Amino acid sequence: MAATSPIASAIAVSGLLLQVGNNSSPETMQTIANVTDVALPVMSEVVDVTNVSDTWRRRFPTLLDMGKISAKIFWVMEEVTHRNAVNGGLVGAGLRYLLINRLKRDFQLVYPDGNSSTDAFAAYTTSFAITGKVGGVFEASMEWSNDNAPSLV
Repeated sequence: MAATSPIASAIAVSGLLLQVGNNSSPETMQTIANVTDVALPVMSEVVDVTNVSDTWRRRFPTLLDMGKISAKIFWVMEEVTHRNAVNGGLVGAGLRYLLINRLKRDFQLVYPDGNSSTDAFAAYTTSFAITGKVGGVFEASMEWSNDNAPSLV
């Protein structure tokens, strides 16, 4: 028997927004430009709790973790959401600046489901790698490390 959600059979990725906060009060979220791929894992640490009377291995989940939150972008050197600059006002700091200065910011994914469903988390930018090749365009891959519990849909 088929089981299709009464909400939708699927949601297209087109229209997804990855946003970063400007660390002001009130906070303004700015959409990161040129995002191509996003990964938002949720997992737990697992402890082996097998004891001598067990014949099968036993495991128990402990601390929850978001793992390696990551995204890829088509990198534009002076794009305000990408560059190594503090920016200011309504515009948040660029991702390279956040990494180099070890600054925690609020991030969110706004899903294109017509309800503005949102996953939100505070994180540090912990990796920013630029690649380029002949016949291609500049790209950057980045990772974030969450700090504390996220708010998930």
